[in-house]
Amino acid sequence: MNEASNEATVEAASFAGKWRVRWPEWGVARVFVPADQREIAEHWFALLQEWTDAATTAEPAPGLAKLAWWQEELRGWAKGARRHPLGARLQKLPLDWTMLAMALPALSRHESGFNDAGLQGLARAISDAEQVLFDEARDGQLAIQSMLDAALARPSGRHEPCDGTRPRRILAALADARIAIGNGPVPPLRTVRCSWNAARARGPG
Repeated sequence: MNEASNEATVEAASFAGKWRVRWPEWGVARVFVPADQREIAEHWFALLQEWTDAATTAEPAPGLAKLAWWQEELRGWAKGARRHPLGARLQKLPLDWTMLAMALPALSRHESGFNDAGLQGLARAISDAEQVLFDEARDGQLAIQSMLDAALARPSGRHEPCDGTRPRRILAALADARIAIGNGPVPPLRTVRCSWNAARARGPG
């Protein structure tokens, strides 16, 4: 690995680290994710966090600019180019980056708020990507929609099942556990229990 590649990998790891700061339970929960998927899962979830952070800036304009930048970046990933450090770990993966780029404007916040149909499309694109990424044909669209609503501070009275690929099920289960205890970090023993149950959960039907 040359010096530039090594630096990009280190920088990518820093973004994954930023994500883990928000999800300290993952240090325990990650043992229920296949070993060869753990690092990729963390970088993938860090990427999604970058998008939702852009969507929730204090003022809409900077967020819109960041999302436009990300849309251009994802189109670059589809062509083999990259600028963002997370691309060092994710860009070469066989995902439909163009489809994700097309769905990303759903996170654009306007005076009227977010577009429901657009967010459903983004959740669909993320679920499709995760099924490829983690080699598991488990649709997680509804769980992803719930987590997007939470990240965007959108009121939602619905409770969606923690389905999808194993990393998604575990993360969604942790999110549910946080809500159940008042939105604080989940204690270690409860983290073990809900992560284990999510990891071994059978699919619908």
